[in-house]
Amino acid sequence: MIRAVRPWFPLLAGSVFYAFALVWAAGELPEDGVPLHFDPAGVPTAFGTRAGFLALGTLFGLLVAGIGAGLYRLVTTGSLARVSVPHRDYWTAPQRVGRLRHMLAEDMGRTFGGTLLLLTVVPVTAVYATRSDPPRLPVGPVWVVLVLLVVGIVGYCVYLGRYRYRPV
Repeated sequence: MIRAVRPWFPLLAGSVFYAFALVWAAGELPEDGVPLHFDPAGVPTAFGTRAGFLALGTLFGLLVAGIGAGLYRLVTTGSLARVSVPHRDYWTAPQRVGRLRHMLAEDMGRTFGGTLLLLTVVPVTAVYATRSDPPRLPVGPVWVVLVLLVVGIVGYCVYLGRYRYRPV
């Protein structure tokens, strides 16, 4: 029998993949001359040190994972008074609150886990850019990833609003 995935697992998996990407980048990036920012054409506009890149990456990863974990905790144990869901009266009825909490927890885990998984692209592209001469990003794949991200987020939001929280 296959067990259902725990709602927090995508958040944990995204965090682990992001941490592995940072650790890998720590061994691959040069000490100095790491691109920190790129223009739309993929040309670096700011450079820094490996330590600075990794510090910012770690801080940003902890921030995203912390917000995700905090919201996960809020929807599983906190008050739902300020949580906005479609068909609020239906979902906040006492007999449905448990299901609502579980659905919200799944959504938090998926959303923030997916965000962290997407962020693994940042250290990988930084390493790629340092290996190019002159340093630059592969513009096509980067824009494809960004477009897929936006389409995925919009599609998931439409799914949540129109189908997932529809009263049964």
